[in-house]
Amino acid sequence: MDEDTLKELESRRTVARAMGGAAALAKLKAAGKLDARERIEQLLDPGSFREIGLLARSQHGALKARTPADGLVAGWGTIDGREVYVASEDASVIAGTRGRVAEAKNQRVRDLALRHRRPFIALMEAGAGRFQENNGAIAAGLGARFKEHFMLSGRVPQVAAVMGACFGGPSFTALQSDLVTIVASSGYMGMSGPPVVKVGIGKVVSAEDIGGAKKSATITGQADLLAQNDMEALAAIRAFLSFLPSNCDELPPNVAPRPAACDTPEGALRLTQIVSENHRRAYDMEELIRLIVDGGEIFHYRQTYGPSLITALARMDGQSVGILANNPMKMAGAIDEKGIQKARKFVDTCNAFHIPLVFLVDCPGFMVGPEIENQRMVSLASRFLNSVIGADVPKATIVLRKAVGLAYLAMGGRVMAPDAIVAWPTAQFDVMGPAAGVELTYGKEIAKAADPAARRSELLASAEAQASAYIAAEMALIDDVIAPVETRAVILDVLARTRPGRVPSFKHRIDP
Repeated sequence: MDEDTLKELESRRTVARAMGGAAALAKLKAAGKLDARERIEQLLDPGSFREIGLLARSQHGALKARTPADGLVAGWGTIDGREVYVASEDASVIAGTRGRVAEAKNQRVRDLALRHRRPFIALMEAGAGRFQENNGAIAAGLGARFKEHFMLSGRVPQVAAVMGACFGGPSFTALQSDLVTIVASSGYMGMSGPPVVKVGIGKVVSAEDIGGAKKSATITGQADLLAQNDMEALAAIRAFLSFLPSNCDELPPNVAPRPAACDTPEGALRLTQIVSENHRRAYDMEELIRLIVDGGEIFHYRQTYGPSLITALARMDGQSVGILANNPMKMAGAIDEKGIQKARKFVDTCNAFHIPLVFLVDCPGFMVGPEIENQRMVSLASRFLNSVIGADVPKATIVLRKAVGLAYLAMGGRVMAPDAIVAWPTAQFDVMGPAAGVELTYGKEIAKAADPAARRSELLASAEAQASAYIAAEMALIDDVIAPVETRAVILDVLARTRPGRVPSFKHRIDP
């Protein structure tokens, strides 16, 4: 092969790697963003990226010269030595609009991810599909990516990072992922962007109004993690994937165990002191979790959405676990519709990828009242119950204080067949809160009493005594009453006992 031929190849590669040009890249940098290639460099292990489709371009005559790599950098590389597939959208090329050639590249990497059973990562900053390439009857054949993401679901981990405006189709595919990160001040998601809203309903709105990062992470819950910048979003992806297997036919990877704070005298003392016997006194459940997990480190899932229920990944003895814990500092730990929705997807994700579940229970029940019923609370709670019932991963349930009604069942109650169910001495079990039960059952008697307050207190004390964890243990409805410092040992025992019988395989898709 002559030298000129090789020079032409290298020249074409150089032009493609220049992306949208210096001015467009400078604009991204001024906005505090990494470009599409820098994002991949930060995400993957150094030097591991292998690109496909570098020489791709739009085949539309007016766009061909302006679309190096057709605005998409795609290929594969490694994270912590494990192979992943990645597609990074290039906002420097025609404002990140989606081209048909780029979609073919995207389809190619998704197909390879499924075939080779490796995680798929989408770094997203996509405008709408290019009108010049997709207008007219050709639109009748669009949308294959939604089926492709469905086929990946539950088989390999999928992660999306919303790092720019991703209205319309990109939002849909992001929500088909197992983790959606969104970058503050630059990430936007929703059905349609401001121009389409204006045309469609005649209303002028901002991108922030429709689906800014804070709204997506706290109000709609459509983003699972809010990152302050691109670097934080990429680091979160690496961290999240470290807890998961590469595919559903593997167990999650083990890492070197690290000691927990509760194994020290100071940590053990703090664990004993943190939960008050007064069931009305709040405490920091996150602090409690950090005392019992390896190195005190957790990975929050939808931290700001439905905060009365904590959902997080952690490690115990080097093994991945999914933790669901009521947070008494928010609504006394009662579970609302937001907490239910995030918990359902969290449980489904953990089950699909064989991550054991740990329930830390201190819950007065599901939220009640007309407003919560408007959110279809019964349907949502039923779906949550179904997810926990259907989860066949190892489960450990520790009841710290309140275990009330259906919420207790959903939080790994006995009927959910946990591999261990124990309680602290401060725990109480009841079909409803003792105070509500006393009023419902003895309201008329209390009203007629010579001293209603005294009679109410007497009846409440009796009800609380009957709800004691010791009585539940006497009836063999729980396995044991344990001291707080024994909590980690109970969980580690479950992990050790169940590991030989864990056989990984495909279980189910994961709904958004």
